[in-house]
Amino acid sequence: MVRVLVVDDEKEIRKGLVTQLPWKEWGVDEVVDADDGDTALELAKRYPPDLILTDIRMPRMSGLQFIEELISNRYTGGLIVISGYDEFHYAREAMKLGVSDYLLKPISKSELADAVAVSLLRLREQNAEERSRSLLQESYLQAIPRMREELLRELTEQPFRDSHSHRIEQKLRQLNLEWMMDVPLRLIIFRVDSLKALSKDSPHETEELLLGMGRLLEELFAVRLSCGHVLFRSRNDDWILVLGDGDDAESAESLAELSEAACEEIKERLRIRINRGYAVRQASVPELFELHRKATSYLEYYKVHGSLKGDEDLSGMNDRAENQLANAKDLVELLKYGSHQDIRDAMSFFPRLVKTWNVHHPKDLQQRIFEWLLELFRTVQKTTGWKEPSWEKNPIVLWEHLEHFDTLESLWKETTNQLLAAADNIRVQSGFRSQIVHEAQRFILRQYQDNLTLQTVADHVHVTPVWLSKLFKKETEMNFLEYLTDVRMTKAAELLVDLNLKIYQISFMTGYQDPVHFSKLFKKKFGCTPQEYRNSRGCQHE
Repeated sequence: MVRVLVVDDEKEIRKGLVTQLPWKEWGVDEVVDADDGDTALELAKRYPPDLILTDIRMPRMSGLQFIEELISNRYTGGLIVISGYDEFHYAREAMKLGVSDYLLKPISKSELADAVAVSLLRLREQNAEERSRSLLQESYLQAIPRMREELLRELTEQPFRDSHSHRIEQKLRQLNLEWMMDVPLRLIIFRVDSLKALSKDSPHETEELLLGMGRLLEELFAVRLSCGHVLFRSRNDDWILVLGDGDDAESAESLAELSEAACEEIKERLRIRINRGYAVRQASVPELFELHRKATSYLEYYKVHGSLKGDEDLSGMNDRAENQLANAKDLVELLKYGSHQDIRDAMSFFPRLVKTWNVHHPKDLQQRIFEWLLELFRTVQKTTGWKEPSWEKNPIVLWEHLEHFDTLESLWKETTNQLLAAADNIRVQSGFRSQIVHEAQRFILRQYQDNLTLQTVADHVHVTPVWLSKLFKKETEMNFLEYLTDVRMTKAAELLVDLNLKIYQISFMTGYQDPVHFSKLFKKKFGCTPQEYRNSRGCQHE
């Protein structure tokens, strides 16, 4: 809206200017008036006009004084002076103060129209220039974070060149990062665990998550850091903090504490896990590339080894569990006969198995797990006839799936899931568990009178004694010895009906060389001795 203020102490002239002119045609929306400079100044402060028409000679405050006051109050609109005095020094003073026109009374309508048109044109041009400057300034301010990001990416991702030092120094000053040239620097990298797995299903939500992570880190560092610092996002979606290590900056110990606090804050607020890596040493701007490389190396090592320390003693590892994971044949038995809990229990030693592989980079760990799973699946296929062609026909699918997970913890969980799924598939196809137990039961029923051992029966059904014992417990709710004793005692009860057989003979016939031990076991099952059992059935010699 365009507003005009008319200032004149002569009422007739003032009202005539307000009411008798076609202001609407000239592009003016509102015209207000004042009869002296003091009143006009208050109106101008309260309702800033775009154009002022003022007389020179007025009581208390002249037109020139009024204009001076306006300028001191940062008035930027148009000014037209209307005067009945054709004196050069008035016109000269008015022009010095920035007046656009000096008109003499009586004023012609056309003359005033031209003066108003020129003033409003200048005002529009001035406003357009101001808007252009504001937009330019706004664009520049909006571009600063991006320009900082590009510069910091260059410094951390490319080796420093001396030939670029002048350009980089100028950019640092231009982007208010000159403090980086004055103090030693430290660097921390923050990376979301298994980002590919998150972004696979919802790229848009992942982007929002990364932006939210950046905002939270900014908030945290603004509170925790008193030194100069800058946070930016790398090309591979890491958030990187560069901070000055001046007199009041954080020590190496508090740097570790700061990075740990940041990880915990992100985990609590965004429900995602992130890891961090930092280099202990300080560096200058030309050394940021090397500092970033060392921090990345630390981060990748931590992702692979987790909480395991470099000098951790593995001598306490459960030997059987270690061998079970390292040996494909033992793993086949685990998948064929073990429960889900058995598989999870065995996989609890997976991090220690990883340590024996001596890998230090997530890609190497993914590759080693891929090879380990393929070897296992091929062994299962050869020994059981398992038909699961997807991994064999297109193993790259398995590899691409593993690539989505880049930490020891996430790969450990995913590998366990792979084994559980394979075990379920194997059992659906073959029903191994029931077959093994049923064959063992048939063998015991045929050979119960022999000196049977768990090893003997396990050899017959081609499994290890440990697995046979577990399978018996799951299928019959008895262990092997309990089941064998139950079979023998049941058979002994049948034989006691035959009065021609002595009790010691029945003991031998059911696999017991010691009749006393046989009688104790019989009484434990039936609540009476073999002789008492025979008598209770009315089986006596006449």
